[in-house]
Amino acid sequence: MRRVRSLVFASASVAAIATGAMAQPAASSSDDTMLSEIVVTARRKAESLQEVPQTVNAVTGATLEKLNIRQFEDVQAVVPGLTLSSGANGFTTAATIRGAPFQAESGAQPTVAFYLNDATIQSVYAFQSMFDIGQIEVLRGPQGTLRGQSSPSGSITLTTRRPILGEFGAYGNLTVTDQHARNLNGAVNVPIIRDMLGLRVAAIIDDTDLDGVGSINNRLTPSSKTWAVRPSIRFEPNDAITVNLMYQHLEKKQRSFNQVASFSLFEPTAPAIQPIIRPKDRVGITDDFNEVDQKQDTFTANADYRFAGQKLSYVGSYSNQKIHNFSLQDPANIFTGVDLRQEVLSRSKQTTNELRLSSDQPLFGRFDYTVGVYVSDFNPPTDVMQVSAATIGGRLARIVQTPVARKGKAHEESIFGNATWHIGEATELSGGVRRLWYRDSNSLIVNGSPVLNNKQDKADAWLYNVSLSHKFTSDFMVYGNTGSAFRPGPFVIGVFRPLTPTLERHIDLANEKSKSYEVGFKSTFFDKRVLFNAAVFHQDFNNFIQRGQQVYYVNQNQLGETVGNFNFGNSVDAKIDGVDVDASWQVMKGLNLSGAFSYAKSKIKNQPIACNDLNGDGVADVLTQAPTFAQLKAATGTAALSECLNNGALQFTPKWNLTLQGEYARPVTEEMDGYLRGLFTYRPKTEGDPNNANDEVDGFGLLNLYAGVRSRDGAWEVSLFAKNVFDTTKVLTAEGSLVGTNVQALQPPTFRTAQAATINAPYVRVLTMTAPREIGINLRYAFGSR
Repeated sequence: MRRVRSLVFASASVAAIATGAMAQPAASSSDDTMLSEIVVTARRKAESLQEVPQTVNAVTGATLEKLNIRQFEDVQAVVPGLTLSSGANGFTTAATIRGAPFQAESGAQPTVAFYLNDATIQSVYAFQSMFDIGQIEVLRGPQGTLRGQSSPSGSITLTTRRPILGEFGAYGNLTVTDQHARNLNGAVNVPIIRDMLGLRVAAIIDDTDLDGVGSINNRLTPSSKTWAVRPSIRFEPNDAITVNLMYQHLEKKQRSFNQVASFSLFEPTAPAIQPIIRPKDRVGITDDFNEVDQKQDTFTANADYRFAGQKLSYVGSYSNQKIHNFSLQDPANIFTGVDLRQEVLSRSKQTTNELRLSSDQPLFGRFDYTVGVYVSDFNPPTDVMQVSAATIGGRLARIVQTPVARKGKAHEESIFGNATWHIGEATELSGGVRRLWYRDSNSLIVNGSPVLNNKQDKADAWLYNVSLSHKFTSDFMVYGNTGSAFRPGPFVIGVFRPLTPTLERHIDLANEKSKSYEVGFKSTFFDKRVLFNAAVFHQDFNNFIQRGQQVYYVNQNQLGETVGNFNFGNSVDAKIDGVDVDASWQVMKGLNLSGAFSYAKSKIKNQPIACNDLNGDGVADVLTQAPTFAQLKAATGTAALSECLNNGALQFTPKWNLTLQGEYARPVTEEMDGYLRGLFTYRPKTEGDPNNANDEVDGFGLLNLYAGVRSRDGAWEVSLFAKNVFDTTKVLTAEGSLVGTNVQALQPPTFRTAQAATINAPYVRVLTMTAPREIGINLRYAFGSR
């Protein structure tokens, strides 16, 4: 079945990852040597994290401020096992949990679902500058019976701060760093009708040099400029009714360059061609740049009505986004002074509505329930102007433009129910089901000719989740759960030629189904001064939707057949096994320590994937440069693409990682405390893709340090910080072949036919690196309700 999804569709455990600094107090404690209680809404109700029979990580707004986390992508530093990535084009955002990778370009629904104020959103709305956030919750394992969208690996919920009804207040937060970052954010809280109606207006201005990657052939610097405003309204006319409304408008402009490094640094036998560019130089070679202009409008609504011990809840959202993107198509910088950039104009709208009825108080003192309906509509039209260079004798003859228009709609609706039986005071049995119906219709027009014409597709599925927990004491709980997930198979956009059966297998992907099993415990010791949680899990996938590495294939355009490269999709059976561990220790008053560890090992079960196989031996080749058209044609024949059996890993990020945190604070005066805190993350040696010789990474650690003073009443704070203190420089991902520009060489005597060719430069594309050392100062002032 074909399911064309937009490129923009991307668009705990174990307990709080941290220390008391990360905790959101649920109730004040008379003993400040105890760990603060963490309150989460993982099961659509407020409860202590230690009561949830599931792996959950919670990062509070206070933690985001204390660790100076300004971009959503940096949250991965405090949540082990979470990988967050965003591309230069504005819409290739992705999250990975528990070893199940996701690439937005696959067109599939994400493996990790995103929610804003409990409403479904595309991930691209989260990958922005963060401000006035109340809490971020990371739920691990299959989601869908309680939350709107099915996701096999987990979900991430962002909750913005809501108005405080009883007191006027405001705060301002300023960060300035030596990496040309300037971030100013704040909020004003106004109780319009005391204890009934409140307004909160938050805003941000964020100006950075992005990743710091410039170009030796362009004097412009990289930049990212964001501004946003977010008014929120809270209305509570009585004890029965609660209404929260939020609107956010965000605009972002971004300019970036493709980073490269000399090939001779990766392959010692290669000639050292000048200029030698090292990864630590953080530069590219193009005289042009990538450019993104992004605008977002987001609205969420939450309403609760309590009656007769029951609660009727509504959650809805509307999001509207426009992304205008220009991406480089001459990465080898062959045609200097020529604007050879592909233009993409992506517009998307999504509405979600959920209505549910739940027990506000247990029925008969033993049973809780939730039933509801969910509806989502998504409309993501995208226009692409593909460009390629036609050459004569190596010189540019003309630019070939191929317009591509994609239109379509996706509709999903479901009904769901969940029930919990409290078997005595210590045991709890919970189970839920969801029945979903998915429909989409799509059209794809290439150069005026329809490739798909209002193609209709549908998929239906049942989801389930069951959990059982038992408290041996009030401080020790053991639990087990199992659940399923489903993702409709996408039609991967990016190949605009007639499909061969082999191409179609890696474009039109099958529906994915998975089952997961988790067993764990949650515990506290020594009068709640020590917390230790752990869980082990196993997950089986049938037709896991994977986006593979770059593969060469026989493409076609207006000039005929050519060498193309694309990250094809694969539907593969796979399994993942792993462990999550989390611990916190309130050593004494003013001193707390914490650590968290995550491990996940994935394996493909000997499945065919798209590959480079020029010698036809069924084993993927390690290529350092693009093949000639003759080599590619001989290897692929009429299939236009090679396949190889694979029993390797689903992804090539580290199998495990570790985070450690600590803070020590002590009084300086009667009204002021001083503090020192640190954050250390460790990533082990990673071999990467065995078919890519350039992506092996040695193990390394990153250390962030913070020192400052603050008033005891929280009114002001001054903090100095250094991130990546030792300026550790590591290439995390790099392409396996030389940087090359694909061209069409016009052939004599008529110059109306063309032969595909690739002109290489002696460099390798560096995709991601560790961020450079950043030293800065943070100033915060607040009064009133804040």
